[in-house]
Amino acid sequence: MRVSIIVPVLNEAPIIVGFLRHLRGVAPEAEIIVVDGGSHDGTAELCQHIADYFITTPPGRAKQMNAGTKIATGEVI
Repeated sequence: MRVSIIVPVLNEAPIIVGFLRHLRGVAPEAEIIVVDGGSHDGTAELCQHIADYFITTPPGRAKQMNAGTKIATGEVI
């Protein structure tokens, strides 16, 4: 069963790399989708090489989660 993990972010540069690496460690087969709400601190550059997908939306957790769900391919989100 394929799992998609959607991670809404906004200016998370100090912690995002460690968090995404942790996700990869505990769920190596999961699809990781990072949805940025318009960060200005380099979050985007840090995520793009670790996440399977990186997209940007207007800020707002619900908007970000909905956008991630639209591109998710997992059977479980």
